[in-house]
Amino acid sequence: MKDFPTGSEIQAKLSRLRLHVERLGVTTLDGVAPSDQARFIGLFEGHTITLFPQSASPFALWFTVAHLFGHMTQIAGMNERVKRANALVLRRGQVLASSDVQLIYDHEHEAAEIGRTLVGEVEPDLPVDIDVVYTRFFFADFRYLINAIETGESGSQVFEGFWRREPIPRNLINPDARTLLDMHNILPATESIVVI
Repeated sequence: MKDFPTGSEIQAKLSRLRLHVERLGVTTLDGVAPSDQARFIGLFEGHTITLFPQSASPFALWFTVAHLFGHMTQIAGMNERVKRANALVLRRGQVLASSDVQLIYDHEHEAAEIGRTLVGEVEPDLPVDIDVVYTRFFFADFRYLINAIETGESGSQVFEGFWRREPIPRNLINPDARTLLDMHNILPATESIVVI
C-alpha cells in the first residue's frame, strides 16, 4: 500500500512498541493467518496480542499493537458502552443505525487515543508524518470496519479502497490523558478482539 512508512525505521518502531507492551504485561506473538483471511492483521486474547505479519505491512502491525492495547484497556474497564460496541462490531450484513455508528466511532477512537499514548511513551518525538499516517490509518480502518459490518466485505483490496480515498486529516489523534494500565496487575479478559 502506498504512503505507509516502510523499511528498517518502521520495523525498529514495531520492535520497540512490542517490547514496551511486554513490559506492561502483554505478550506479543507472530501467528499464521488462515488462508481464507486476506487481511487478518491481529487479535488479542487475555494478555496476548498475536500479529499476522504475512497479512499486513509493518506499519499496519505497529498501528495494530497500539490499537489492540487500547481495546485491551477498554475491556479491563468494562462498562455498558464497551459491551455494546463489542457486540456491534461482531455483526455482519446488518445496516447500523446512526447512533450505533457513533457508538462504534467513539469506542474505536478511544482505543486509538490509548494506542497513541502507548506510542508516545515509546516514541516521544514521533515524526509528524508518521503521526499523520497513524491518524489517517485510523479513519480508513474505521470506515472499513463499518463497511465490513454492514456488507460483510473484508480483505486487503477492500481496505486499500478506503485507504486510497482517506484524506490527510486536519487534526491528529491526541493521546489519551490517562496513565497506561500495567496488565500485570489486571486479570486477563476472556473476550477476544480480532482485526481483519
